[in-house]
Amino acid sequence: MSTSTRLGRQLEAPAPTWNKSAAVVVVGGGAAGLSAALPLAAARIPVVLVCRSTLLDTATARSTSRGIGWRNPPTREQLASAGDGLADPTAAGRLIEQAPELLDWLDALAHQISSVEQDPRQPLGMTMQRTLASVARVQELLPAGTLAIDTHSRAVDVLTDEDGHVAGLRVSRGDGTIGDYRAGTVVLATGGAARLWTHTTAPALANGDGLAMALRAGAALRDLEFVSFAPTALNAPPEERLPGEAAAEMGPTLRQAGAELVDAAGSTIVPLDESQHLPDHELAIRLADWMAAYPGATAFLDARGIGDQAWQLAPHVVMAQACREHGINPARQVIPVRPAAQAFVGGIAINEVGATTVPGLYAAGEVASSGANGASGPADGLLIDALVGGTAVGRHLAQAELPEAADSTDRALRGFLPTDALAGVRTSADEALGLRREHEKLRTTSDFLARLPHEEDFGEDELTGTNLQAVAAALAQAAIARPESRGWHRRIDHAGASDKWAKHVVVSLADDGTLQVTTAALDKPVTTR
Repeated sequence: MSTSTRLGRQLEAPAPTWNKSAAVVVVGGGAAGLSAALPLAAARIPVVLVCRSTLLDTATARSTSRGIGWRNPPTREQLASAGDGLADPTAAGRLIEQAPELLDWLDALAHQISSVEQDPRQPLGMTMQRTLASVARVQELLPAGTLAIDTHSRAVDVLTDEDGHVAGLRVSRGDGTIGDYRAGTVVLATGGAARLWTHTTAPALANGDGLAMALRAGAALRDLEFVSFAPTALNAPPEERLPGEAAAEMGPTLRQAGAELVDAAGSTIVPLDESQHLPDHELAIRLADWMAAYPGATAFLDARGIGDQAWQLAPHVVMAQACREHGINPARQVIPVRPAAQAFVGGIAINEVGATTVPGLYAAGEVASSGANGASGPADGLLIDALVGGTAVGRHLAQAELPEAADSTDRALRGFLPTDALAGVRTSADEALGLRREHEKLRTTSDFLARLPHEEDFGEDELTGTNLQAVAAALAQAAIARPESRGWHRRIDHAGASDKWAKHVVVSLADDGTLQVTTAALDKPVTTR
């Protein structure tokens, strides 16, 4: 199905002022990017790792997941149940089989790097990030090393040749220069786009760069309508929030300790035993429905009864610090909370080795859709998926015959979204693309996004707005195309899941930039053109 939404197939960035070559360019310095780059570096294959910030400023480093359940992982049946009928059993099996092995490997690396015993209460993401980043820096400094790390650089577009094969990556560096990396293989490990929403727990860099670049390059996006929300994120008063500040998650351990969801009068919103056992998507939807039923009302998490000592222990101490930074003493005051966008479950369609539908383009981590998490998946499944998926890409490419880069050819060019239009994009996402979707709002939002101008010159803010608009447009079309409620996709005009919709929704761009929507059977493999 074609739509009225038309996007550029490539952005009108300034002409490059420098050119460099590599066998592989990896975009993203989190768990997925590092675990993809390290096997290539170990095989002495020239690889460039492009990072928006530093190696310690990533979504992986900020993850609050402790990953305890993956030491003894769930069964395939449990993952299939968590995926609400859309989980790929083969992809889920890879997580189950490889997660314990890779976590043990990380533990061994961490002990080699430091003799200090790792704090078991520390979030898995920070341990993972520090360990992989340390190994990467060592690889970069080796006299015969083949790994180059390009920090404070932002990918603008994947370059392709006249046959649609990957030819490199256009990059904007922190010094203001634009340049091209010539490479026949590019790996996208850029994270998601949860910054599309006003209320989000995602870091500032989660603005859809990888999803938008893949879409413009011709890749298929799969199940983009599934986006996870933290059910109870800190809803600090506007005067206490910094512009663009990510909301801190008041995680499930607080509810397990006895914190209850109440209104301003102290009346129960969700009974404690239910909030402790409901899957995250069901709890988030319950809270979103309550907020819709009582416009202007605030939900609170009452954790005053868990005891002062509990606030001194991980992971509660981090939550307490976030509350106090916003003038709230959680041991004495109730905590204002609301659902907040957290991570994309769907993404770029990939196969078992991370290959997309574009020759030479690979993806791993949150930006990718491996199928392992289905329509929802376990709360910490995305972090493990990043490690397993990135490693699979790296190991595959380290043994593959890598293509030489041909000369790149411009695709259908288009300018950038004006910076003042981004607020409207986010407002439309808040109103139509959250946890209470319905056809008319989705259609109105899609039409609004299609009419936005693209006449601005290149700039960082313009690039952010352009990429988020592209992701929003694709997400809106995917949400329209799935007339049911399943996992993290909630349609208030189509309650419940339908067996006939136990399939993928796929969004791609035609040569003229028109968004196209199709469906695919769950067992249909992702094939490169």
